[in-house]
Amino acid sequence: MRKFLALVLASTFLAGSPVVYEPAEARSLFESLFPKAAERRRERRLRKSRRQELRLRSLRNLERRRLKAQSRKRTTVKAPVVKSKGFKTYVVRGTAAVPFTRLAKAFSAEERRFADQRATPPQVDTAPEADDPQQEIPVVKISQVVGPDVIGPPAPLVVEPTPSVVEDVQTDREPVEAVRLSAGGNLLSQIKLRVPSSLRTPLVSHYRENPHFLWIGEDGKPTAKALEVVAVLNNANAFGLSREHYVLPEFSNDIAALADDGAENNARLLEAMNFEFALTARALQYANDARHGLVDPNRISDYHDFKNLQNNHLKTLAKLTAAGNATFYLEKQHPQDASFEHLRKQLVLIEEEAARFQSVEIARGTFLKPGQTNEQLENIVESIRRKADEGFLNDHFDVFARDHSQAIYEGDVVDMVRAFQKTVGLKPDGIVGKRTIAKLKVGNPKEQKKKIEYAMERLRWHPESFGRDYVFINQPAYRATLMRNNKEVISMRTVVGKTSNQTNFFHDTIEYVEYNPYWGVPRSILVNEMLPKLRRNASYLDNLGYEITTVSGRRISSSNVDWWSVGADFPYNVRQPPGPKNALGELKIMFPNKHAIYMHDTPARQLFSRNERAYSHGCVRLAEPRKMAAAVLGTSVDTIASNIANGANKTQKLSSKLPVYVSYFTAWPKKDGTIEYYKDVYGRDRALGKALELERNSRRVRS
Repeated sequence: MRKFLALVLASTFLAGSPVVYEPAEARSLFESLFPKAAERRRERRLRKSRRQELRLRSLRNLERRRLKAQSRKRTTVKAPVVKSKGFKTYVVRGTAAVPFTRLAKAFSAEERRFADQRATPPQVDTAPEADDPQQEIPVVKISQVVGPDVIGPPAPLVVEPTPSVVEDVQTDREPVEAVRLSAGGNLLSQIKLRVPSSLRTPLVSHYRENPHFLWIGEDGKPTAKALEVVAVLNNANAFGLSREHYVLPEFSNDIAALADDGAENNARLLEAMNFEFALTARALQYANDARHGLVDPNRISDYHDFKNLQNNHLKTLAKLTAAGNATFYLEKQHPQDASFEHLRKQLVLIEEEAARFQSVEIARGTFLKPGQTNEQLENIVESIRRKADEGFLNDHFDVFARDHSQAIYEGDVVDMVRAFQKTVGLKPDGIVGKRTIAKLKVGNPKEQKKKIEYAMERLRWHPESFGRDYVFINQPAYRATLMRNNKEVISMRTVVGKTSNQTNFFHDTIEYVEYNPYWGVPRSILVNEMLPKLRRNASYLDNLGYEITTVSGRRISSSNVDWWSVGADFPYNVRQPPGPKNALGELKIMFPNKHAIYMHDTPARQLFSRNERAYSHGCVRLAEPRKMAAAVLGTSVDTIASNIANGANKTQKLSSKLPVYVSYFTAWPKKDGTIEYYKDVYGRDRALGKALELERNSRRVRS
């Protein structure tokens, strides 16, 4: 058949009239004549087609990845310029062993000086006695029982009589020696004492320059001042500290009598040296703790900002030894503000209350109406009794004195509940539900004791006293108060930072008030909140009336900026001009600080009616800004209003700077001295509790 087809094809060419086939016919004819060649052709074409398909698929994938990467680049915002703040992993201040062996050289030098002094005979002058000009008696210029190494009152002068007065006295007899600290140079290596690291160098420095006993007298017993210091250390708990941190080594109180046994002498002297060094270290440690607290607040979180939280120990020791009353001096190291004294007194009372406290729990879901019977009635009545003041207790004496085991809720019991509801601001309907039970919660004295201790610790981070004139902002209380001559002038509600934008804990001074202020938008808000909106709508800031300028100060429109190319390095300044919609309202009260926190007005007035008011970006919003500005400046509210009315942006400086304390106290005294307790808004009580525990454990283990 194949030969026949070949002949047919050949005949067409020989005949001079070629036959033209359609492509499909030619392909079919070729496949019929050359099947193997046709199969190879099909395989080649199939492989080529597959290669082309793979190439196209690869190109499509590359384009898809490119578009995806470009999209991700346009939508991703880098980390904000202002780093997010938070609690740190607290690192204790640490303790260290005191290298007393470094005192050996100074002690040896003091011993040589003492030996040289003993070897030098006293210089004696003679002078005629007034009554008998013929009789001469010796006058001793300087002749003490011990050398100048003994700290304390000088020994009485010793007058050596002449033979003409007392003939049988041996004039060459040596006085009894008092115990000297420098005599224990060979015992320094046996003294083991750990102290806070900051005390290590001052202790060595002091005893190198003064190798004498501070706390042990000539009689070998602790001096009166030493006993005063010991008493203060033992009473540390009454001031919110722990006496465990100031434990002293045992001391026999009698090392004056020197034994014949040298080993026994060394043991007694070593005991005295241990007591001496330990008492100095503990006294200085107590003074520093009382003045500046146990913990370093700046190690707790970035929201704490306090400086100079360390005594000059050498100056403290000099003042302590020179003080006429050691008790008075050491107790004066505690904060001298009246609020500290209120807290201290309450601490003593609440410790007694905590010892006998028994909690009262009202079952969850309790709901009680008049006329009903409920076994929780006894707990309800007891809870009201604990919350009530003396007047309320007298008014409802019969109810509280009665047995309520029958659990019948009626009559004067209902009247008592209604009276309680009225006193706490609830509708006096007599129905005991969630709201009433929430008001019945009795504070646990143990928890309240902790809050008081935290408050006393936090007060130590502040100056010794707030002063007579100052502004006090307590964040957990959501309140700002101005004091003049230690009397409250004005107090008002505030709005403070959200938990994600907490108000810092620091103190500063108010310098001026700015009327009709511009609001310079913080960079963190620009990057985290406004930039995503600008990428969706480039005219966002223009529509709100904000002003945008470049770094050089050139004014531009937000719609002309490619916001997709802007990230954390936001290269523009944005501010909101004065007006009714301005975020700072009519005025701001400035105390310039690195946290950019200040007090200001706000158009969001509705937030002040809420009980919990943590809604700002960190600044303190005032419920009555005009009154606060007038009180700070010492002028009238009308004057403030007139400055605002003209609409001009201007500042007014204070005649003298006013301290402001942007504080955080979950326990704080009211006007009458009673302590008010507040919710731990930012969780700082918990963080402080952990830091205190770490510091206490460090001292307990290594002291």
